[in-house]
Amino acid sequence: MNIREEVQKLFANRSTINNKQETVTTVMLNIASDQEIEQVCEWLKTYQCCSYVNIIIDCVQKFNVISNDDNDESLDYLQQLALNTNCSLKEISQTNIDLYQRFQKLTSQHLQLIKTFGECSNVVQMMKQSDLYSIHGLRRFQELRDNLTTQFQLQERNSMILNSWIITYALCKPFVFQVNKLEEFVDKLAQLANIDESSLEHIK
Repeated sequence: MNIREEVQKLFANRSTINNKQETVTTVMLNIASDQEIEQVCEWLKTYQCCSYVNIIIDCVQKFNVISNDDNDESLDYLQQLALNTNCSLKEISQTNIDLYQRFQKLTSQHLQLIKTFGECSNVVQMMKQSDLYSIHGLRRFQELRDNLTTQFQLQERNSMILNSWIITYALCKPFVFQVNKLEEFVDKLAQLANIDESSLEHIK
């Protein structure tokens, strides 16, 4: 789900209703709407991050992403967070502004990717054991990919499996390498583009 698109739809619907009831200067309405949309998007994004905190912690620890998590204060901070669902979106946003700032680079798709790999941990373990991300491993991966692509040209099912493997290889990279702190993991994850539902299905 694209949070901004959904919020814009809601505000567009509200504006249509308001315009039927009273006439307002269009420019002023647009400025107010843009500011309100931005605010609501931030609240929803913060709520979303809060709801994924335990999933993120579990994933980082399961795959040993942080090389020395004893010294990573950001992970300690995450572990102290608890989402109070009785609070309003505004209150959650004000309480967890730091959380929003830490994860604002990540889209809903990135968060869903973390959840998917957490559920399919065997995929990450397999990629790690295959050593496909080292210089030598990358060369092996490219050779294997090219050879299989040629062999499977007329084999639809095998081509689909190969395509899933190639996509998974790219998406798995941030989960395989160790980093010094959580922010570095977030940065690497944010660099992944074009993640959608079909990408997640390839992993599964």
